[in-house]
Amino acid sequence: MSSPNLNTFTQSELYDALKMRQAWAYDHLYRELKNPFQYWVVRNNGSEMDAEDAFHKGLLNFLLNIETGKYQFQENAKITTVIFDYCKKVWLNELASSRLKTRTSLPDAYDPVHDTDLQKDLERHELVAQVRAALAHLKAECRQLIEWFYMDDLSLREIAEKLGMKESSTKQKRYDCTEKLKQLLLKQI
Repeated sequence: MSSPNLNTFTQSELYDALKMRQAWAYDHLYRELKNPFQYWVVRNNGSEMDAEDAFHKGLLNFLLNIETGKYQFQENAKITTVIFDYCKKVWLNELASSRLKTRTSLPDAYDPVHDTDLQKDLERHELVAQVRAALAHLKAECRQLIEWFYMDDLSLREIAEKLGMKESSTKQKRYDCTEKLKQLLLKQI
């Protein structure tokens, strides 16, 4: 499906586009959700940076669950509402775990449907392999930044100190590196 008129697509078409990793679907989600979610986090004891981190983690969890089949399209569900809920759960887990004070790590994913089916596990392993392969094609500094942020759960402040950069520059670099990784993953399809 090519980029539709963004006012006329169905939720099913959006789900299919996300499953096929079409760029217009990601762009739509960012336009629709980033600012409202940021507002919600700021009103719930967070900063804009906290909101961005929770948004990216929640969106990534949702997309991984689509890829692995743990999330299946439901006729009456609005995709943006489901993703907002994923992101909200990331932030609420963040607050509940007191990570902001103790730096304990977050769970890797929010799994609303517990499923141990072997086929789905194999699909997840395949996706992880694709991400690892894409990571290998990034420059060392980008790869290290992504690993520190998403895998080691370091804050942008901690990463900035390690890289000898300002926190705001590190935030931009993390965004740029994530976009490069996303493009590499899209090329693998």
